[in-house]
Amino acid sequence: MEAAKGERMVVAVDVDGTLYDGTGVAPEAVAALRRCRDRGDLVMIVTGRRFETLADVVPEVLELCELVVGEEGGVLVDVASGTITLLAAALEPALLAALVDAGVPDLDVGHVVVGGPFSHFDEFERARDLVGSNRHLVVNKQSVALAPAGCNKATGLSAAIAARGAEGRPIIAIGDAANDLPMFAIATHPYAVANADHAVHLADIPLTRASVGRGVAEALAHHLPT
Repeated sequence: MEAAKGERMVVAVDVDGTLYDGTGVAPEAVAALRRCRDRGDLVMIVTGRRFETLADVVPEVLELCELVVGEEGGVLVDVASGTITLLAAALEPALLAALVDAGVPDLDVGHVVVGGPFSHFDEFERARDLVGSNRHLVVNKQSVALAPAGCNKATGLSAAIAARGAEGRPIIAIGDAANDLPMFAIATHPYAVANADHAVHLADIPLTRASVGRGVAEALAHHLPT
């Protein structure tokens, strides 16, 4: 069931493969998110990425957001003030050292989460077990990350909603990958863009006809006044 056209919503959107196609963001997506912001919806990014990278890839969307949930639900950022709040345990130095010692290339080191190429999944698993960490492995297409136990996009989204007192609003969640499944599970209106991965298809999440940013605009059009 669609949200009532005048009802204020929470709009949570993933970045890579959802908003960002590797080059930029479709103008239709930016325009739809601006309409959401202007009508009073709580617009936020919910991503596996570090907040510090977003200004380089989705600056036009970032300026429309009140909040960012980053690092697989482990970090909450107030965009206007730049205040960063950790929602889960900080990355253990011993775990990072074990990954470096294992020779894992291109490590993406955050406040809470550490990620890298999926081709090094086994090294991530061994490093975790070596240091006795209780972190869980998060696979997102061609990448893998270690996130704190109990930390995912649903817990981060819930914390963001509580931070703004927006409990009870309908939640629109738009994504494309397996790490979006927890967020979809708590959404009133989950949508996957047409290029979503196999795990999302198996979960029977409603799919847009269009891919990436145009799919975002298509999903939001169901809830915006004509």
